[in-house]
Order: sequence, then C-alpha cells, then structure tokens
Amino acid sequence: MTRIVASLVVLWVSVFVGVVKAQTPDPSPSDVPQPGVRPPLSPFPRFQDWSFLRDPSLRVDPFDRLKFIPLNHSGTTYLTLSVENRTEFQYLKDNAWGAGPQDLTGYVFERLMPSADLHAGDHARIFVTLAFDDVGDKKAGPRPVIDKDVADGHEGFVEFGGNLHDRHPGWDVIVGRQEVSLGTGRLLDDNEGVNVRSAFDGVRIGYDRPKGRIDLIAVKPVETNPGAWDDIPDPAITLWGVYASNVRWNSQFMSDVYFLDYDAKSATYGNQSAREQRRTVGARYFNRPPNEPPTAGFDYNVEAGFQWGSFGNRSIRAWGVGANIGWTVPGPVWHARFGFEADALSGDNGRPATLGTLNALFPRGAYFGPKFALIGPANLLDVQPQFVFHPLQNVTGTFEWIWFWRESTKDALYTFGNVPLRPANLSDARYVGSQPNLEIRWAIREHFLAAVNLAGFLTGTFLQQSPPSKEIVFFNLGLTYRF
Repeated sequence: MTRIVASLVVLWVSVFVGVVKAQTPDPSPSDVPQPGVRPPLSPFPRFQDWSFLRDPSLRVDPFDRLKFIPLNHSGTTYLTLSVENRTEFQYLKDNAWGAGPQDLTGYVFERLMPSADLHAGDHARIFVTLAFDDVGDKKAGPRPVIDKDVADGHEGFVEFGGNLHDRHPGWDVIVGRQEVSLGTGRLLDDNEGVNVRSAFDGVRIGYDRPKGRIDLIAVKPVETNPGAWDDIPDPAITLWGVYASNVRWNSQFMSDVYFLDYDAKSATYGNQSAREQRRTVGARYFNRPPNEPPTAGFDYNVEAGFQWGSFGNRSIRAWGVGANIGWTVPGPVWHARFGFEADALSGDNGRPATLGTLNALFPRGAYFGPKFALIGPANLLDVQPQFVFHPLQNVTGTFEWIWFWRESTKDALYTFGNVPLRPANLSDARYVGSQPNLEIRWAIREHFLAAVNLAGFLTGTFLQQSPPSKEIVFFNLGLTYRF
C-alpha cells in the first residue's frame, strides 16, 4: 500500500507542477467571447444553436466562419462544422492486477471526430460525425469496444420537429445513427471517458418542454469493430423503451422514470449461453439538473431499478440502487463540494432456476472514475467519499476513494460488458479492494482543454486469495482541441 501511495504522489507532483467526467465538471475558459451567448464547443451536440452568427457583427472568433456557413440569402439554411481532436498518453502498471501482457512504457490514444450539422430552417437538420480512434503500440492489445476504431461513421441522422433552435422544441424525431445518453449514464451513455464513444441505429421520438422530456426509443447498438468502415448494427441485440427525464415537480425536486426492454439472441453468464430477454424499470430522484453550474447548498441524486425476464430456462431477478449526496460550500470563485456515493448492484446467488446478475445494458465504459476502466457495474457494493473543487474559473478537479465488495460471493467479479474478471469459485471473500481517483481539468483557452487523471487499486482479500493480485497504478494525461 505504501508503494502505490508513494507512486501516485510522485506522479501527481511531477505532472501537475510541470503542467499546472466525466464526473469532474468541465471548467469555463477565461477567454470565451460573448459569455452566455455562445454554446460550449463540442462535436456531439444534443442542442447547439449557432444561428445568432447570422448577424456578422457577432462573428468575433476566427472559427465563426465555419460555425455558420449560410446556404441561402436569408441564412435560414446553414451549415455548422466542428472538430474534436483528443490525444492522451496513458500508463498502466500491473493491468488486471498483473494478469496477461503488460505495457511498461505506456501508450498513446488518438481520437479525431469531425462533424457537420446542416440546418434547413427551424424544423429540420442533418447531422454527421466521423470517428477515427486509434491506440499506439499496446502490448496488452486494444480492449474490445472501447480502445480502437480506425475509421467509421459515428453518427448520421435526420432530425425534424418543432423549432429545433429552441432548447425545448416540443416534439422531435431523430432517425439514423445517433448517441443515446439518458440520466446519469448508468444504463445508456455515450462512453465519453474512454477512447471510443458508443452509438445506436434506430429511432428516437421525443417531447420536450421546460418541465421535462419524454423519449420513446427503438434502437440496435452499433458494433464497434477495430477496422475501417466496418461498424454495423448488432443483429443480435434490440433495445426499446420509454424514458421520462428531468420531470420538474417543483424547483427543488426532479425525477426520471423509465422502462427498457432488452433482447439478446445470445448471451453468456458463467458457463451457460442462451437468449436473454430482460426488462428494466427504474426511477431517479434529484434536485440539480444535469450539467448545471455548481451552486451552494445541498444536492442529492438517488436511483433504483429492477430487472426481470428470462435467460434460457432461468428467470431473471436483478436489481441496482445508487445514491449520491453532497454539499457545495459557497464562495465567490472557489466552489468545493463534499459528497458521498454508494451503490448496490446485484449478483447471482447460485440458484439454478434464477439469474441474479445485474445487466447495466450500455453504461459508460469508465464506470467508476473518469478514466480508469477496470471494474464493471455488476455484483458489487461500493462506497466512495468525494471532493470536487473549483479553485479558478478555468480549473476544476475531483478526488474520490472507492471501496468495493462483491454483493454475492457466489458470483464473479466483472469488467465492462459483464465479462468476468475473476471467477467466483477462487475465494469466498467479499472484499475486493479500493480505488483512489484524482482528476484535474484545465481549460487553457477556449479551444484547448487539458486533463490529468491518476488512479490506483489496492487489492483486498478476494483478489489476494485469487492471484495475481498486484496493486495497480494508472496515469492519463490528455489534451483536447475543439472548434
């Protein structure tokens, strides 16, 4: 334990002093022209309105000529171009606690995502994003789904409906390849933390008003294949459901309520493969809207869900509960939040007629922490005190320490995609270990964002009794350029 803490301290000092989700809020750069008018730069907009650049006097950024390209005399039809380029150096010592090939010198992730957004008046748009995701010489090889996708069409959809320049357009319909991120990403997320973002092919019908939004979705997940132009909708998996989000009961109480139906023609749990038909019903209760700037006071976010259905000849009975509460200290510039999160995610109890392992469907790849993607959300109990700090307008950070236990000692420890990391029968112990995370995000300028992530893993009884069980050190340094 002493060695891993010392290594983390040395890495933090050498990187942070030299350079000075994510869960960490994105800072605001100090050089944004027209603050409060310009939308945040991102090539994956759920809502971005650049139509104000129809007025030439408001085009003050060198890239404004690309954010608003009029295609008719009135400027009601226009094209917006965007690019994100993210480069990250990553070092991981004793990956998987020492199992398998190891990378001793680190490796580089590269992600380039150009996009084009064509608005045809107020009621229709066409949006396209390409993705070029690669990883350098990694002896352990790229992890499936989340590390490498050489070249592909990430999004390509048509949207039509009410006034799409309004943040709450009334009804809208999206048809085609699209990201689907709902709630806090526990079940449906865009996978921003890892290198390859996720997408779906299908239809999304929404009704959006200031007091809440409801979505009806019918989609198939896009298979992330590592080659070029080879991503296709997964023919074996279908997802449909209804999701009501950000429903405002009053200024201090909001909720999400959802039902999702998941059908996989073939799934594997333990040594059994069969068709999986799983339904999920859940709800979330909270008092701070997503992506809201930090404000002083108490906040809470509580979510619970239940799953039922069938896996071959076995019935499914699974559940998950999570809560995050915190207090933000007031201050003119500095904002500090002290928080506490806890999760309980069901595992299988070993009964031959019932499957109890939670399937989190399509959650964020780095589920516990902003970048370090190791343990997945199944068969777990965890607690994590958190400290979020915002010392400057253009700097934010988060430090948290997570302790893990298996919910059921008769079930495995899983990574993302419900792939077993360690089988259940190697130890009867419940305690898995603990994981510290530190992230610092620095908006250097409007178009440049730097981030440093440090994490580690201190092994507990379960891993020590099922070796290898080496302690892990993780480091990630990234620079993102956007226009």
